[in-house]
Amino acid sequence: MAINIEVIIEKALEEAFARALDHAIQAKAEMIFAKAFVNGAPFGKKLEEKIGEGLERFMQEGIQWDKKKPGFKK
Repeated sequence: MAINIEVIIEKALEEAFARALDHAIQAKAEMIFAKAFVNGAPFGKKLEEKIGEGLERFMQEGIQWDKKKPGFKK
């Protein structure tokens, strides 16, 4: 079986390009989102509100402060 080195190199370059492009897109997207989340930005304020609502709901419904007694409630 013959090995075509040019095909192997071409595939490797395509894969490397795809990984580099993916990394560059993620970095740009992170930068855009970071700007959207800064203090005072509308999206950041909305996110902060939603986190606060979630925390409040978690505190009310998700944490059991009192140890429950065994048995069933009447």
